[in-house]
Amino acid sequence: MPELPEVETIARQLRERGVEGREILAVRIDWPRMVEPLTPAAFAQAICGTKIKTIGRTGKWIHIELSSGQHWMVHLRMAGSFSKRRSKFDRGEILLTGGMKLYFRDTRKFGRWKLVDDPQEILGKLGPDALSTSFTAAYLESLLTTRKRAIKPLLLDQALIAGIGNIYADEALWKTAIHPQRCSSSLAPDERKALYRAIRHVLRIGVQNRGTSLGKGQTNYRDMNGESGQHRQRVKAYGRRGLPCERCKTPLIKIVVAQRGTTLCPTCQVR
Repeated sequence: MPELPEVETIARQLRERGVEGREILAVRIDWPRMVEPLTPAAFAQAICGTKIKTIGRTGKWIHIELSSGQHWMVHLRMAGSFSKRRSKFDRGEILLTGGMKLYFRDTRKFGRWKLVDDPQEILGKLGPDALSTSFTAAYLESLLTTRKRAIKPLLLDQALIAGIGNIYADEALWKTAIHPQRCSSSLAPDERKALYRAIRHVLRIGVQNRGTSLGKGQTNYRDMNGESGQHRQRVKAYGRRGLPCERCKTPLIKIVVAQRGTTLCPTCQVR
């Protein structure tokens, strides 16, 4: 579930906690599949003794530059998150200089750690980050006008745009009153411009609110402090099936688009 705002929140909190500049003293990995194709022992040996130089984010990936020249790439997948507190769902533990410990909490066991020599081995397969300067209105217009795809699957395609997931796609489409199954090439020029602005807006607000947590279950998103994201109060579409549309008061409905649950207003978002 973690999308750009949630991953950005974790990356910022790692930096704010002072993780950058510390040496990795020890690593424990309890879920071997998390570090495939390396073994837990090989992964730990490769990063122990190195310093964490920088922590960044592109799309849904956290990239950690190590003093060895290698890059530790982290994908949170469905329910992963770094935490400063131990839990029964921890799949990894990192001991840093100064006695600092980081825990990788992942209830679903889908999170992945990759060790690469060049981050472009992974990031090069992605489209521009949705909050980067590379993601421009002109770029989005080119995507929309040169492809004949349903608009929501296009927005979710990480090879085209990195960082947008189910929640923020629904939010951007609701904000622009665009049906998620409309053909991308059918959008008028003003709709394309509005969609670009909406994507940037919903993601930025999501970051400001430290991401979206929609429930209280163990698999729901939590930040490094174990706290829920506060964007739930700002959500207009996703997870609001049956509640009134904030524009026209029509009850929102849920359909399936590209195998994803999708919430929309049947009155505002006409196909």
